[in-house]
Amino acid sequence: MALSEILFVDDEPDILAGLRNALRRHRARWNMRFALGGEAGLRELEAAPCDVIVTDMRMPGMDGLTLLGQVRQGHPQAARLVLSGHAELDAVVRASSVAHQYLLKPCDADTLCAAIDRALAIQALLANDQLRRVVGGLGTLPAAPAVYAALTAALADPDVDIRELAAIVTRDMGLAARMLHLVNSAYCGLAQRISSIETAITILGLNMVRHLDLTVEVFRSFGGSGGAEFDALERHASLTARIARKLAPDRRTADVAFAAGLLHDAGKLVLMRRASGAYRAAVELAARSGTSLFEAERASLGATHAEIGAYLLGLWDLPHAIIEPVAYHHTLERIGPGGYDTTAAVALADLLAREVTPDAPQGRQGDAEVLGKLSALGDVARWRETALEEARASV
Repeated sequence: MALSEILFVDDEPDILAGLRNALRRHRARWNMRFALGGEAGLRELEAAPCDVIVTDMRMPGMDGLTLLGQVRQGHPQAARLVLSGHAELDAVVRASSVAHQYLLKPCDADTLCAAIDRALAIQALLANDQLRRVVGGLGTLPAAPAVYAALTAALADPDVDIRELAAIVTRDMGLAARMLHLVNSAYCGLAQRISSIETAITILGLNMVRHLDLTVEVFRSFGGSGGAEFDALERHASLTARIARKLAPDRRTADVAFAAGLLHDAGKLVLMRRASGAYRAAVELAARSGTSLFEAERASLGATHAEIGAYLLGLWDLPHAIIEPVAYHHTLERIGPGGYDTTAAVALADLLAREVTPDAPQGRQGDAEVLGKLSALGDVARWRETALEEARASV
């Protein structure tokens, strides 16, 4: 079995030496290369590709943002991770335009290894030939929304201002309307109504705006005027996102949990619109056999809605931190393997959103098993109360 190729880039020799020593035990499964600075990193990639690149952000000459931008263009198959000592929100937001994951220094070896392993798992999922064949049979998938791409590019500019972002948002009336609806809902709990897109962006935050754009595009592409079933799925996605944001492991991951919650059932939309007959057959198989819809999808389609949704988001080059919970929100062994993480929060939010909503999409037979596993990691009663509060404050 071929070793995974991991490339580490930093401008400090001591940090590279520390990484080499700390990760020595992984030499049996990883071929690790170390480059001093961004230019050296590019030369390494030209000599041989890598599966994962891990780079610092602030480096003299070519910084991490520029390096990862070139990696995305020239080596799109590589997972792109940032390992940085800078936790400022603007740095994280700008990095999210080119990086799949963002890790903060100091970062212990186990945390870094777990992040690399997750990146490799997602890359393997997105490169799975069987999944590609299934998705290929569904017809052409839409390109990433133009407004999302424009927002991502604008956020990569450290000098961008709110007026520029507002001008981009107003190109899409559906997104602008959804933003104003959300900011004026009980979700934000403001005393006065907001009618300015600039003010809405300021209140909601830059990443929230970008994530809203994605969900608007997903439902526009695959839902449209699809009727009650599509409407119920959209309401479920919105509620799941709000619950996930409240149940996120920490404030830093709250926006990621929100985005993954919004998009966790994107694969269902794809199936309902592009393979409605096969999807109906899976629903009937689940009802007949008493198995979960998730398992019935795999049996009848060869792939699940979670994998198909992750594949779509991978094509759109979203961060792995969002793709991972989408891919694994029904996969018990992936939910909270190292403790309560974002995947656990989204799986839990999906489950609780169905509990508190009568018209929610069909769940899975293993929901009780998921809740049982997660109950060891937190307070189930508090989680349920949070879900009820969000359901009452529905947008």
